[in-house]
Amino acid sequence: MMSALGPAMNSAHAVGTINQLQSGLVASDSLTTGNTAGWTIAGNAPQGGSSSNENSSGLYLGVKSSLSGTWAGFFAKSANTNAMLYHAVLTLPYATIPDNVLNTGLYVQTSNPNFIDYVACAAVVSPSGYYWTVVQSYGPALGAVTTTNLWTSATNTLPLTQDCTIVTNGNNYLKVYLGGNVVYRSSSLTLNMPSPFNTYLEVQSDSASAIRSGKYVYYYADSSENMTVNNAPPGGTVKIVGSTGNLLASAPVSSAGTAVVVVGQYLLPLTASVQAYDSLNNLVASTPSSVALWGGDVYAVATGSPPPVASVTQTGSGLDHFDSLTTGVTSYWTIYGSAPAEGAPYAYNENSTGLHLGVQSKTPMTWAGLFAESPNTTATAYHTVITLPYSTVPDNNFNTGMYIQTADPRYINYVACAATVGQSGYQWAVVQAYGVLVGAATTTLLWASPLNSMPLTQDCTIVTNGNNYLKVYIGGNLVYQSSSLNLQMSSPFNSYIEVQSNSASAMRWSTYVYYYSTFGENVTVTGAPAGGSVKIVDSSNNVLASGPVASSGTATVPVGKYRLPLSAFIKVYDSTGTLVASTSSAVTVWGGDVYSDPGTTTTGSSGTSHLTVQTQNTAGTPLTGYWAQLYQNGKTVATGYTPATFTLKNGQTYVVEADGYKSCAFAYWLDTGSTNNQRTISITSDTTLTAVLKCT
Repeated sequence: MMSALGPAMNSAHAVGTINQLQSGLVASDSLTTGNTAGWTIAGNAPQGGSSSNENSSGLYLGVKSSLSGTWAGFFAKSANTNAMLYHAVLTLPYATIPDNVLNTGLYVQTSNPNFIDYVACAAVVSPSGYYWTVVQSYGPALGAVTTTNLWTSATNTLPLTQDCTIVTNGNNYLKVYLGGNVVYRSSSLTLNMPSPFNTYLEVQSDSASAIRSGKYVYYYADSSENMTVNNAPPGGTVKIVGSTGNLLASAPVSSAGTAVVVVGQYLLPLTASVQAYDSLNNLVASTPSSVALWGGDVYAVATGSPPPVASVTQTGSGLDHFDSLTTGVTSYWTIYGSAPAEGAPYAYNENSTGLHLGVQSKTPMTWAGLFAESPNTTATAYHTVITLPYSTVPDNNFNTGMYIQTADPRYINYVACAATVGQSGYQWAVVQAYGVLVGAATTTLLWASPLNSMPLTQDCTIVTNGNNYLKVYIGGNLVYQSSSLNLQMSSPFNSYIEVQSNSASAMRWSTYVYYYSTFGENVTVTGAPAGGSVKIVDSSNNVLASGPVASSGTATVPVGKYRLPLSAFIKVYDSTGTLVASTSSAVTVWGGDVYSDPGTTTTGSSGTSHLTVQTQNTAGTPLTGYWAQLYQNGKTVATGYTPATFTLKNGQTYVVEADGYKSCAFAYWLDTGSTNNQRTISITSDTTLTAVLKCT
């Protein structure tokens, strides 16, 4: 049977390239080289009342007034510039000074000599302490000046060294970052600062007692605080991603194909990659490597970049049964237990808050139970949310849990995730039990939480094959795992949601919601590029789970720790980390789901194709974990458990075998009806065969 995939392709699905068109950097100076040729050092400080020095630790400017109470200033002034973003790291060396006031700051001022209109990010210190401030000033070069404090920090609260970034158009807009945080922003100012501008690194003081300094490093000016990407997919997203995969900044792509990403909050340049995603969150283009990003940079997705990646298509669902336990309908379940059999008090109801089971012992110390039992199922993963309403009970004990038990009526072999409460408190536990239906049962405690340490409501997930393997998550955390148990639980199974009590003092209850069973905890993707990886990614591009692609082209991705279903993308990457295939949108993901990537399929008489062997019962329910074997020329060339995927050479002849196990025997091949569990096959494209098993 041909699998329903996207188009078969021979070409690679590499992402497109993003190239830089224009740099936004206008000027930069580390202020640590000893070379101040790019600056004019001047001011109104008196003779002997100023100092300047640049060394490997920074530019130092010092000033002293000639008379206490009279202001003197000393500055480093830049050449005229049309930049819109200005940055420097300022250090105020004093938390207090003994007299008067000292200021140090980054000032951006119109170069028009008739005015001293400016904005500034500055620190101010006096005998009472220090603070940081944002100010605006305007007035004629000769005459009264009006200065307005736009923002001021609390006294003595911020570090003495700060990144100061000023973004302004000189007209109405001002935005100031201090330490990477926006402290002031307005687009309705009257700045009266015609371009071009000058930058001033300046100290001012009205203290005559000593020369006091400010320190400056890492100055730069950019044409903007935004970097722009053109020719990106409309409705998509552009992301700036650090070397460790951390998202630094992002912006939507407009209908014109342009994204404007804000980077002004960072100490620039950023070393990062620029990535463009389409509206389905598929990566379609990227810079070839990390680049140095300045505000004002302009990039573009190269014309002729490859089209969107191939489609990952679901070929099998892993869901067995889902019940929210909040509908009031309990027809799926059989409600019974030792309490009704013995005449002990019990009650149950299901409403919008959950399925509620209550039980009370008929006599003290005699156990009574009430359960909701599922029909027989071959599922291998089970989940429900259990609430234990009591942190203590006044007498004896009460248990609530989810139990997975063999449906074989001769035995009560089971595993359980349960909570138990007594007079001293409560705990969560994982247990195994085995024994004959009539007789003593042996119960083993496999794991237990410390007393009174975990929430009273927990997600419980049990994964088991009934033979040797058991894995249990509580609250999304793995608490127990073993592949060497002797469980003696032949499939099919029943799941039990059950309460038990040996207390006769009152009826006690437990609540259950969100039950499901699936055919495994793993998502399987076939036909993927060997050596690559498969990732399950949410709509915010967070990787929820991932798995490597084996040489057979199959990846197995565990999702059992989550409360399912996930709403996420299935993404396939080759061995170089390039995205080659993805679901076209976020899909509903259950454990046991099977997907296929057509991107590595090769058609024709040469190359290879993939053969997937899957199993189901006579009712059409998928089964997993059954033996499949591939032969060529009488020799075994591959083996696996269903769903098993094998790589075959196109046009060559093979024999494939599918086997049953214990109570599930091979019945026939779904496509041909043949009852021979071995069949000859030759393929030239990806093919899926289904073996039907008869389970008793």
